[in-house]
Amino acid sequence: MAIANALAFLLYLGCSAILIRGFVRPDSQPARLALPVGIMTVLALLFHATDIFFSVRVDAGWQLGLMNSLSIAAWLMALLVTIIGTRMQSAHPGIIVYPLVALILMLKVEVPAAGNGILRNPAVEWHVLLSVAAYSLFTLAAIQAIVLAIQEKHLRRRDAGGLIRKLPPLQTMESGLFQLLTAGFVLLSLGLVTGLMFVEDIFRQKLAHKTLLSIIAWCVFAALMWGRHKHGWRSTTAVRWTLAGFSFLLLAFVGSKLVLEFILGQ
Repeated sequence: MAIANALAFLLYLGCSAILIRGFVRPDSQPARLALPVGIMTVLALLFHATDIFFSVRVDAGWQLGLMNSLSIAAWLMALLVTIIGTRMQSAHPGIIVYPLVALILMLKVEVPAAGNGILRNPAVEWHVLLSVAAYSLFTLAAIQAIVLAIQEKHLRRRDAGGLIRKLPPLQTMESGLFQLLTAGFVLLSLGLVTGLMFVEDIFRQKLAHKTLLSIIAWCVFAALMWGRHKHGWRSTTAVRWTLAGFSFLLLAFVGSKLVLEFILGQ
């Protein structure tokens, strides 16, 4: 569905342009932008979902190669950001996320599919979807962590004017970060459990490295959750652990698929 992909791409970019313009203009009123951005985002999500449906569903099962998996993760990110944006109109997270989603849609068209990537086992399909959902949440958490680090740096320098002033308070940003991390950690745990239960032979399917990297990422996020609960880890420490865990997850999710599909052709 190239038409649905193109329409979603244009709508995401349009939303991004409106939100960025409203964010940088000092006299802008976010409430006036809420309705047009909301309509455009809903349409973008619908066209994006249509593209996913016709790309993923095949007669033999589900086509869940790298680009289709990234497209699903991007759709989930856009949906979550749209919901979160209703409470953060002055600093809508779509300013960062919608261009990223548009980029993934463009790559989905430009990058040729490699490997078959067809899943026929429903249990494994749900394992993949749980993993993709966890990845989308951790991607949002990584973005939040980077913004949080920038915001904290400006506050320490006592330079909280301009665009930084439009961001939510530091405590609110931290709370949102750990909400994303907690939800992502639960989904990642479920994804690992279902993978170990239903994937028949991770060595024969060349999934050992992916599983190992995912487990390392899980351990990093588990340590962060424990440190937050036990020692009150926050700000810089939370940012570093979040980005470290996301790096391992990125290698597991994207790196392994790149190697298997585009280098090994499997």
